[in-house]
Amino acid sequence: MFRYAQPSQIMKSKLPSTPNQFVPNPHAKAFNSNAMNQNMIQQQMPMQYQMQNQMQMPIPVSGTANHSQQQQQQQQQQQQYNNNNNNNRQRSYRQNQHAQYYNNYQHQNNNLLNSNNNSSTVSSNVSTPISSVPGTPLSMTPSPSPLPHNNKNHNNNNNNNSISPDSPWYQKVLAFEECVSQTLYMSQTPRRKNIKHRSEHPNSNANPLFWDSIGRAMGLYHDLINTPELNSDRVSKLVHLLHNGLRANRNQLTRMNKKPDYDSQSFHKEMTNYLCKSLREISKDVLQGKVELNEYGAMHLITAFKELLLFEEAVEIWKKAINGTNNYTSNIFLNPRVVGVILPILYDNGVSYPEIQSLYEKSSSMINYFHPNLSVGMIRASLSASENEMALKLFQKLCEESTEMKYGYLIETHLSFIGECKDLNVAQTFFDKALNDEMPYKIDLQVSYVKSFLRNIWNQTHDFNHIYQIWYKSSLHYGRNVNHGISSSLNDTFFDIFFENYAEDKLQGFQTLQNLIQTYNNIKNIDEPFFNIILAKCTVWHDRTILEYIDKSYEMYHIPKTIVAYRILLKSMGSVDDANNKEILQRWIDLIRKSDEIGQRFIANADWAALRDATVTWTQCKRDATTSNTTRNAVTDGKTSSPTTNNNTAASTNNNTGTNTPENEPNSNAYLFNATNNGMDYYSHPALQAANASGAFDDMGADSNEQQQQSKQQQQNISQVDGRMVLYLEIVKRYSPYCRDSRQLARLTTGTAVKYSVLQEVLNQFQSLDVSEIPVPELHNLKPTCV
Repeated sequence: MFRYAQPSQIMKSKLPSTPNQFVPNPHAKAFNSNAMNQNMIQQQMPMQYQMQNQMQMPIPVSGTANHSQQQQQQQQQQQQYNNNNNNNRQRSYRQNQHAQYYNNYQHQNNNLLNSNNNSSTVSSNVSTPISSVPGTPLSMTPSPSPLPHNNKNHNNNNNNNSISPDSPWYQKVLAFEECVSQTLYMSQTPRRKNIKHRSEHPNSNANPLFWDSIGRAMGLYHDLINTPELNSDRVSKLVHLLHNGLRANRNQLTRMNKKPDYDSQSFHKEMTNYLCKSLREISKDVLQGKVELNEYGAMHLITAFKELLLFEEAVEIWKKAINGTNNYTSNIFLNPRVVGVILPILYDNGVSYPEIQSLYEKSSSMINYFHPNLSVGMIRASLSASENEMALKLFQKLCEESTEMKYGYLIETHLSFIGECKDLNVAQTFFDKALNDEMPYKIDLQVSYVKSFLRNIWNQTHDFNHIYQIWYKSSLHYGRNVNHGISSSLNDTFFDIFFENYAEDKLQGFQTLQNLIQTYNNIKNIDEPFFNIILAKCTVWHDRTILEYIDKSYEMYHIPKTIVAYRILLKSMGSVDDANNKEILQRWIDLIRKSDEIGQRFIANADWAALRDATVTWTQCKRDATTSNTTRNAVTDGKTSSPTTNNNTAASTNNNTGTNTPENEPNSNAYLFNATNNGMDYYSHPALQAANASGAFDDMGADSNEQQQQSKQQQQNISQVDGRMVLYLEIVKRYSPYCRDSRQLARLTTGTAVKYSVLQEVLNQFQSLDVSEIPVPELHNLKPTCV
């Protein structure tokens, strides 16, 4: 599909050194040097230029000094313009290559469009009208007014942030500005990455005051909310800061060697909750008209809710904003920068594709240029709707309009084609070009899009070989030094599909698994999360041998186990039916020793959860399965015995003597051996002796023995089930002093019994249990804190 001419490689290796210098579009009208000069003046003096446009008059000049200063600035601008003209000759060759690149791209992209005309489908027939979303229908929303370059009351320039020292809020405003200024550093996003050079995202850990600044900024926000100084620019910066907090928190989690224990108190969990609460508070204030946002703040607000996976809440906020009484806020949330974020969310939440197109056109009418953010949103919505032709056309136009400064939009769109395009041929093309480095921009292959690509392949084809090829190539691409979070995320999705594919073929699956382990070890050194993922998912096979094999693999590959591995090993006992209590208890003791070794002061919720899954959860599953089988057998027996009952009724009706006969008995053989009411000894009857000798009544003994065996097996199963249940209570009682507090102990007993009925049946034995035989290893850090 897309094949690029060889000369385009020059563009890949050499880019303009000054990204602010606009590279003319070869498909646009003739290049206007005066307009270029005006562009340069606007870039160097943005505030003056915008004020001149707004006021339609020159900036007033007073005094000779000011006049001289203005002349000097004009001379500097003219010199800069001359330098740019000199650079034009050097850039002309690159411009020609740029034109040739897009001509080739357009020709081959059209081929791709034609090849996908038959595969494109419109999914709007099953979507929900936008009127069903809270708020008025899109067709009833007020027509947006064109956006001015500036607005006296709601501008984005620092000119609106000036404050008089005489203001009673002067010190608090300065403190607020200092807090939100963190965004100037933390705001680096993929769009700011250069063409071939990765720039690392700033690490908030390097600045310990980053998280503190978020709390201080929200406190100052509360103090300033009723003051005129809290304008749209300052509120938008605060929203930007909160959004960056989400990014920093997510990046820290991605780069951790192990995930935090979310069953216990986690800084990352608490910070996410705090950021979400703060964003909701600001959203409420915006909708109530207490504060206002500019288009950047609104974009960050909707994006933050999207990244929190609160899609319905994002739609609700956006709908209320555009349908509110504040015309300024309504126009802001219809801004292309904001609509570009909400478009794919709207489609995924039931808005029809024609209405998505209408909103796209309505937002486009607010500006007189091609906005990349709006285009990216429309492309993603088109991909979700399987409107691949529309998506490819917009991508082609985005390529034509993009300069190096906007390559981030191309990168984001390229990734969307990989993970969100339902046409696997198109997605495969974009995936291959990203891996082969065939694009003029550097693509950071984000693992979330690769995982989505894997799921799309599996859902559509169930072709595991294709899944394997994508996983293998992606693992090679990420290399040996990739962060554990990235490789673990990819492996988690891959092994989900792997064990689903081999769920019913354990022998072939285990052999393939062994080969996969060897293959992965050749790509990069196996780490602990790799085996943890396999260990947690291979329980679908319910095989002790495989669990033990993975357990030994840690030592085989010289991987020290963390507490996560010990938890999974204990939890996996819940998938082994023949695991005995001694084995489960030993796994628990191993976990406690590891917990003490790493310095834990109390037994964490995650440790208790592993014990619960190995005992209580397993018991509940067995009890539910037994109940289901008993009910099924009772229904089957009822259907089988119905004809017999009818026959017996008819026989009794015809019996006038009142004497029992073999035909009248439910079981004729049993009657022969048990009836003695007529005084006859049936055992001495020659006919019965002959029949017995011939084996005619052997089935009676066999049936009786089979029933006894079944009853005995059932009793053993009940005993085993009850045994695991009692073991759980014994361990909880023996180790209860090492709980964090009494509330944790209550959750382990009465709290767990609410969800698991099997625990309710034996919970009354808890106080009387003898736990003297449950050992406690020598501990150094775990201390009895709960009496």
